[in-house]
Amino acid sequence: MASAEDGESGLAAVKRLVPRVVLLDVMLPKVDGFSVCREIKSSPALSGVVVVMLTALGQQVDRQRAIAAGADHFITKPFDENELLLLLRRLTAHA
Repeated sequence: MASAEDGESGLAAVKRLVPRVVLLDVMLPKVDGFSVCREIKSSPALSGVVVVMLTALGQQVDRQRAIAAGADHFITKPFDENELLLLLRRLTAHA
């Protein structure tokens, strides 16, 4: 497991590690989560990475932007930790 403090270093970590799942906040310094998600999904080497967007932005327009960026899941904060863990277990069950 790895973490990053901003979108730029997060994207670099994803490129380096090629994880199965990325938990991605929308509001990040340097590069926002929508841009990071687009970069991940547009890269042939990373297109299989599952992106779960976690955000306090809960408007329909935010959800539409996440889907347009390629996000596989969109979860608004505050979220139920158990539900997130169940989703992560489901997404990584076939690892």
